[in-house]
Amino acid sequence: MTTHILLVSAGFFHPPWLGRFWLRQTLQALPDIRVHQVASLEGLLSSSDRDYQAIVLYIHQQKVSHAALEALDHFVSQGGGLLAIHSATASFKNNPGYFEILGGRFTGHGPLGELDIRPAKVADEIFPGIKPFTLPEEPYEHEMNPACEIHFDAPYPQAKSDGRRLPVVWTYRYGQGRVCYCLPGHRSAAMRHPVVREILQRGLTWACGQTVAWVSAR
Repeated sequence: MTTHILLVSAGFFHPPWLGRFWLRQTLQALPDIRVHQVASLEGLLSSSDRDYQAIVLYIHQQKVSHAALEALDHFVSQGGGLLAIHSATASFKNNPGYFEILGGRFTGHGPLGELDIRPAKVADEIFPGIKPFTLPEEPYEHEMNPACEIHFDAPYPQAKSDGRRLPVVWTYRYGQGRVCYCLPGHRSAAMRHPVVREILQRGLTWACGQTVAWVSAR
């Protein structure tokens, strides 16, 4: 059976055009996936949420209608999946209800630098076998719902000695729906990184409520 995904993404620099292209390639590499793309959340208003198993947000936008946010809330709370990437948490800053859906709100970031990303859980049912990796990325900081489950984190580049760590990948239940957030995505190369690609594929699979047999990333 085909799984239909709605990819909400637009932009040339942020998110980068090539990154958006490679993200779509990554999602379409999953078996029986069909990706439909729109430029903004307003596309939800002309689509039936019954047609999609998940929505993917790779955006950096600030304007959205109340009707579109209501449609997103309804979709996720009633059992739809949501995969949010990078600047999705920095979008729609004047709409607190949006951050309730995602589980986290962007509060700022340090300079672009190497992030030493590692698993945050000893045993992880969604991302087993993925080893630590390093990636040039913006160290996003978030206010988070305590119900979020952190799967990958990294040291704060500007304050490694104080023990604080940045959440890099988290999952969250919103109503009956499943939400996964993945921080990498500032540069287009992040969407080609083999470990990031596998995290995105597993996160989307989980958000859709599906279980697949995967090969652990190297």
